[in-house]
Amino acid sequence: MRIIGKRVASARSLRFAAVLALVASGCSSCPGPQRASGRTVRDLAGRQVTVPENVERLIAIGPGSLRLVAYLGAVDRVVGLEEMEKRMARDPYVRPYAATLDDDFLRLPVVGAGGAGVLPDAERVMLCRPDLLVVVALDPGQVDNLQERTGVPALYLSYGELGVWRAEARVSLSLLGEVLGLGERAARLEAAISSLQEDLERRTSDLPEKDRPFAYFGGLSYKGSHGLDSTEAGYLAGRMAGARNLADTVGPSGHFFVDREKILAWNPDFLFIDASSRLIVDEDLEHNRDFYRLLDASRAGRAYSLLPYNAYNTNVELALINAYFIGKTLYPGRFGDVEIAEKARDIIETFLGFRPAGELPACRPLRFPETGPVEWN
Repeated sequence: MRIIGKRVASARSLRFAAVLALVASGCSSCPGPQRASGRTVRDLAGRQVTVPENVERLIAIGPGSLRLVAYLGAVDRVVGLEEMEKRMARDPYVRPYAATLDDDFLRLPVVGAGGAGVLPDAERVMLCRPDLLVVVALDPGQVDNLQERTGVPALYLSYGELGVWRAEARVSLSLLGEVLGLGERAARLEAAISSLQEDLERRTSDLPEKDRPFAYFGGLSYKGSHGLDSTEAGYLAGRMAGARNLADTVGPSGHFFVDREKILAWNPDFLFIDASSRLIVDEDLEHNRDFYRLLDASRAGRAYSLLPYNAYNTNVELALINAYFIGKTLYPGRFGDVEIAEKARDIIETFLGFRPAGELPACRPLRFPETGPVEWN
């Protein structure tokens, strides 16, 4: 894990102490944010927002907002956080950006509960005296309201459709990099994303349809964990790997729940299950073991786990890792030079500046035994 230098850690500790002193003094005595001359940018809602020339203090609000800040290496500028960020998993293979948050960061003042559509407490925000609010997954009207109540410019960003790394997310990363004076970092990330996607496409784009086995992607997280019937047409990692996704055959892209009878009728060649659904699938196997016995993929050892790339919005680095694993599983001859664990460490280091230790908790075969829970390892 990347180690935060003593100078940054000390500065953060001093900042935390100063904010606590302001909280103790009460809001009525708090000076408002000092607004220097700024510049106007257009955010992802089309709003014109005047932002400071130099943003030194910010608060990230909503699912995925702090992740964008972390991708840019700017978490040391954060002065308040959501409760959700404190209590969610810090596993580097579940929510990798959280592994960059040190103990001092997690002791910053809490400004609200967090979650999609949940506004923070305006007074708590003001007490932190941010220069900028970085907001994801609020309604633009809520963002206007928050900006008016706090007097702090609020930049609306978006990942696009939930669970999909769409163009909006890449534009958001670029815009945030510009606003924070980290445009070069944002450009390097954009180049890395493009390079990885081009590599995946190069490996599989010339494969004829007859050589592409059918795959089913189940247990996909979407506003929470779900069972095997949770799937998605246009599943990002599968699409990047050149998979033939059975969910693509029934309608437009997006998340939906499919009947079990349909899964049995499809009888996929390969079965991939998001590890976020582990407890649900374990319980389901206990009560519906015959269903899993009827699937050729489970009987033939062609069932695999995937990293949960949707955790408080999209972990794009985990989606890319999943894509390489799916590609290597479906087309081993095309991915013979890829060692998945090492590729995973490379990708996470590119996005977040640290190499995670330990083994991948997913991207491995699954077994559905005659008794007991699923064997995930």
